[in-house]
Amino acid sequence: MSGSGESAPLRVEGLSLLTGRDILLDRLSFAVESGAVLALSGGAGAGKTLLLRALAGLAPKGVTVLGDIHIRGRRILVTQDGALDPLRTLGAQFVDLLARQSGLDERTALRRAAEALERFQVPAAARQLALHPHELGEALRWRAALALAMAAEPALLLADAPAAALDPTQRARLLGDLAAWTRETGTALLLAGRPQGDPARSGLADRRLCLARGRLEAPAEGPAPAPPPAEPAPSGPPVLSVRDLRVAFPLGRGWRGEERWLTVVDGLSIELAEGETLALLGETGSGKSVLARAILRLVPPVGGRVSWLGTDLAAAPPEAMRRARRDLQILFPDPLAAFDPLMTIGAQFAETLESLRPAPSAANHAARLAEALEEVGLPAAVLDLYPGSLLPAEAARAGLAHALLPEPRLLVCDEPAAALDGAERADFLALLQAIRRRRRLALLYATQDAAEGLRIARRALVLLLGRIVESADSAVLAAGARHPYSRALIAAAGLARPALHGDPPSPLRPPTGCALRLRCPLAHDGCAQVPPSLDPVAPGHRVACHVAQDEAQDGAQVGAKAP
Repeated sequence: MSGSGESAPLRVEGLSLLTGRDILLDRLSFAVESGAVLALSGGAGAGKTLLLRALAGLAPKGVTVLGDIHIRGRRILVTQDGALDPLRTLGAQFVDLLARQSGLDERTALRRAAEALERFQVPAAARQLALHPHELGEALRWRAALALAMAAEPALLLADAPAAALDPTQRARLLGDLAAWTRETGTALLLAGRPQGDPARSGLADRRLCLARGRLEAPAEGPAPAPPPAEPAPSGPPVLSVRDLRVAFPLGRGWRGEERWLTVVDGLSIELAEGETLALLGETGSGKSVLARAILRLVPPVGGRVSWLGTDLAAAPPEAMRRARRDLQILFPDPLAAFDPLMTIGAQFAETLESLRPAPSAANHAARLAEALEEVGLPAAVLDLYPGSLLPAEAARAGLAHALLPEPRLLVCDEPAAALDGAERADFLALLQAIRRRRRLALLYATQDAAEGLRIARRALVLLLGRIVESADSAVLAAGARHPYSRALIAAAGLARPALHGDPPSPLRPPTGCALRLRCPLAHDGCAQVPPSLDPVAPGHRVACHVAQDEAQDGAQVGAKAP
């Protein structure tokens, strides 16, 4: 591999990791130069964590390490959980590490700690040092963990999927800050993670390697995934109609005795025709998952109306709701959580069929179970297995087969491929699309990955704190999103640094006016006054943004004055 200079902080030659009978990693050779960022991608089980632990001198017991690992200078490993000591303040942990690694006294260590936190854009950095890790939000905790590692001035930083659970916008900003800091200080950074975007193309990494089947491979170069073939807009009446839907959860009474509520979905209206696809895009807390569940009456709304084929689901009696359940099915982020771990897959499939679509005979019943598995590419032997014995890709396909058994007309997907990586994820989503087109299913697809949502659905809604901030055809959004929040989601999906600053606001204390104004680079004084309404800026394209609406009005006035 390229970059094998003798002076590199990390140089690996012919590294192999073996157990008694298995080759876990096979003859890996690469190097990371000072100030360079090497992105190491690979699916679950590819060996990324094992490699980083071996480089840190922490290979598991029973694993034989062959080959040469040359490290010049101090090395620090940041694990997947970004573990900090929960019983000690951040300041105490900085002082302890910097005293051991650099021999700094307490006062100097605390000053360097505050500087490191400020470098990672942690607000009120000196005051944060008095807090324990559990008193920080997830994004701030990750910034503190990486600042702690960088404050020790390592020559080599090994980061194992840092901040993988954060929203794409937060993670892209965090990784961008980390990469910039390592380049500035001359630290070599080996950044491991699941395939997501192209770190080299986005500028996050200088180069990228892929780990597959225990070997390093150069990533395949090629264009970005092409969108699916354009589908005509549906011409029939909507099968699903949602009007002014509100979902809120009681928080008890305030100190004055008033009822307090957490509003998660705030007056949303959508329509979906037969065979139509709609993506719900947004960060954690945007309301997309709760909206998906409220449509299926898995979460009770406090206002509005959800109609399926003209039937109000909120007021439907039990028998009418059971008939509707045949048509309405959902895929969850963790398919195993939707299965009973004490029953076989076949028993649960049979229970679903008996409840929603009883078969006329036992033979017909068995045939339908086998057909369901065959449609998703699983062997009939899966029926005899318990959910815990399934691999993640098998569990996702089994969950899809389970949802298809009642022959639904609407499939609601809430991050259905969240547990999958790389080729497995792409294969599952391609299968989902093929089945949707063959069955002419309506599809509601909720995801944090804007690029994925725009590829899957013909139309998209962007949600922020329970409200729609942009609505348009997916091709329009991909080519020219108008809302700063939409642009940030699309940028972060490719690991490019989003223009937003700061972290998402708490739904418990949303800002006045526009919910994005505290993070938005385009915000002006008027954004704090009233929330923007969702208004058209072009045919079929609506945006809730004071700036975008002003631009649209200016464009309309110029067009009106033109001869």
